[in-house]
Amino acid sequence: MKLSTQQIEKLYAFSRQHLVEWYDLQSELVDHLANGIEQEWEQNSNCTFDEILNKEFKKFGVFGFMDVVEERQKFLAKKYTRLIWSYYREFFGLPRIILTVTLVLGVHTINHLFSNRDVFSAIVVSFFLISIVFTFKKRYDFKQKAKQTGKKWLFEDIMLNRVSLMLFFLPSFVINFFNTFQDSFVPSGWSLILGEIAFVLVVLLVFIQLIVIPKRVATELAKTYPEYSLAKT
Repeated sequence: MKLSTQQIEKLYAFSRQHLVEWYDLQSELVDHLANGIEQEWEQNSNCTFDEILNKEFKKFGVFGFMDVVEERQKFLAKKYTRLIWSYYREFFGLPRIILTVTLVLGVHTINHLFSNRDVFSAIVVSFFLISIVFTFKKRYDFKQKAKQTGKKWLFEDIMLNRVSLMLFFLPSFVINFFNTFQDSFVPSGWSLILGEIAFVLVVLLVFIQLIVIPKRVATELAKTYPEYSLAKT
């Protein structure tokens, strides 16, 4: 027996009641529950929908859907990391390696013109401030979209959380990296170049996570969930 549209909606509501707030994960759970209910109903047609639903839910164990949520978060976090590094490697092969070298030369030229290492720190801080503002803007857009559509997406949350964490730690890392070489046995000219290269590599990493990955993820989600393409910001 196939479930009705009303019963499917009830499964979505049931998943939300059990703290599954992301539509992509809700859809997977609803599909799983619906298949289980339909199979059980064929064998026990006298049971009610709610009785079979409770029976299927008990199969998830004491913690209900929480184990499923945790496993899905781990899976998507690993997938997200693989996506980052796969796109990151593209910048070290033709033709994008030319862009990478150009960025390093551009930063080096600016530092050479001003001949002041405080300028380098100012560039680093300015870049990360702009990136943080952009991240907050993306988070705001996602929240507005969720309010309008009633749908949150797990991959979007993972993206924003990882970028926010990265932007919190990386500015001090880049500046400390530069200062370490500046104060070490490395000749001052080379320490500046190493700091510039490190900064450009970080810029590429931030660019990939803020610009490239969201577009690729949006395309991937739209293929699986038509609702996502209709709700894209």
